[in-house]
Amino acid sequence: MTKAGKQYTVSVETLASHGDALIQYLQNRGDYASLLAQYGEEIQKLAVYQARARVPIDEVARNLNLIAQWLHEPNLGLKVSPYSSRQQNRLAYFFQESRLSLLDYFRMLARYLCISSEVVRIEVVATAQNVALHVLPNCAASISIHQTEGFVASLCDLVKQARKLTPVAIDLAHANPDTTGDTTIYESVLGVAPAFNQPRTRILFVNDAGDVSATRHHPSKASVSRIQLMEAVKRKEIGEERWTDRCRFLLEILMYYGEPHKNVLAELLAVTPRTLQRRLGDEGETYRHLLTELRKELALQHLADSRHTSDEVAFLLGYQDVSHFSRAFKTWFGVSPGQSKNGVTPAQKR
Repeated sequence: MTKAGKQYTVSVETLASHGDALIQYLQNRGDYASLLAQYGEEIQKLAVYQARARVPIDEVARNLNLIAQWLHEPNLGLKVSPYSSRQQNRLAYFFQESRLSLLDYFRMLARYLCISSEVVRIEVVATAQNVALHVLPNCAASISIHQTEGFVASLCDLVKQARKLTPVAIDLAHANPDTTGDTTIYESVLGVAPAFNQPRTRILFVNDAGDVSATRHHPSKASVSRIQLMEAVKRKEIGEERWTDRCRFLLEILMYYGEPHKNVLAELLAVTPRTLQRRLGDEGETYRHLLTELRKELALQHLADSRHTSDEVAFLLGYQDVSHFSRAFKTWFGVSPGQSKNGVTPAQKR
């Protein structure tokens, strides 16, 4: 589905993990074989997806609604998503990461999840007491409640595994599918009974560190100190480095936080942005050129690794969505990331 010319999609890799999770859920439920026999012909009605492609979110919603109807399962997304997230190797980092501040963790997690699936976008809003994750549909008319509930369940499961945290409150914008008002399944999966028919879908956690840094792509104070320490240790081990090399090292870290900004890089180096630009100029370099060349180098390096998808590479290079990365890559090399993955040799453009 499109909105203002934008087509919102989900990666095939994400959908494949959902399909495997559905099978696992039904096998654990005990009726997978009988359902397969009963609905074998109906399955042919589902949309078929091409490998290494991205699928419009409305096609995914139609498939989910059909499957939920066959299974008589009003909470399909809620029940299946934890199976899915736990078997996605690419989410391993977010299951295990506990060193980041809670706010930095949520911002990284939100950016990654919204790259692999454009069903929703997540706004991270922090106060000294709480961190709220606002889960906003990109095109509300084109998604299913199974997608929304599945997204919320996956996010809560990731945070519980990595940070040992459960939400203190959850608001859902849709009605409770259970007409009796029972919330037992929600409490079991999410750790809390949600409030339904709310103005927006929101997940609320306690802000254990009280970090309220308002800048979107700026690391928290704790992370700034940790990054500076990493850079100082590296300089001590290697010796005096060029400013270009110091910036490359820090930019590769900053891209985890999103689109790097020259002012943040200057802060990490304890200089003003103007001084940073002058230091780079003394070495025949500019900030923008340095960032672009680093991204080009890392893009080829990551895509050459069969374990990385285009979604993951977009995340590692600081992009907000895979389409921006794909356009940049084609501008740089004349081919798409997918073509490069499939063996088409990128051409270096000047």
